[in-house]
This record gives sequence, structure tokens and C-alpha cells, in this order.
Amino acid sequence: MKTHSEKLHALLHEVLPSAGEHCGLTSAGVLHLLHDERRRLHRFRRNIALLVVLTMLLSAVLWRHSTPATAPVASTKSQSAPLVIRHVNDEQLFALLKDTPAALMKFPDGTSRLLVLDQ
Repeated sequence: MKTHSEKLHALLHEVLPSAGEHCGLTSAGVLHLLHDERRRLHRFRRNIALLVVLTMLLSAVLWRHSTPATAPVASTKSQSAPLVIRHVNDEQLFALLKDTPAALMKFPDGTSRLLVLDQ
């Protein structure tokens, strides 16, 4: 059975590299990692810029189609001619309807009805 100090030495050899082993990345490996990271960051920025441009174009197209193109409407108040009521007698009524076939019926109770033939 291993003693306590032999167990510690075995653990240290597992955790720490020996003097002949190389520990960590070389300068070429570090440069390679930096180059890869720069390429990834450049692709990310290019994709974000492309996404922003596409979003702006799509927004402009949708905004243009969503707003109706209406001509300006001038607001005017409709002025209807004032209604004038005049009382006319039978002769004046027939004069107004001079070429229209019409008849005036008088009933025994005193009321009258105007009959106009529609051609």
C-alpha cells in the first residue's frame, strides 16, 4: 500500500506537467486563435450590418404600401338653396305644369288632390 507522501507525488505528477512536457499554446497557436476570432467577429459584424440594411428596406417597402395615397380633399360646406314655399292658386299651378298632363280633383269635404300623368 502506498504511503501518504507517495500518493501526493502521484497526484502532483498527474496534475503538473513534467519538465520535458510543453505546457500551453505556442505563439503560432495563439496567433491562429486570434486570427480565427477576428474572422468570426468580422462575419458577425457583416451579418448584423446586412440584417440592419434588409430591415430598413423592408420597413420602407411596408410603410409605403400601408399608407394610402389620397389626394388632398378641400373641405367645403355644402350650401343648399334655401327652401321657399309659396302658396299658389289653381291657375298658377297649371301654369307651372303647362305642358304636363295634370288634373285637379276636388272632393265634397273641400280637399283637393293634384293628379299628374307620368309619361
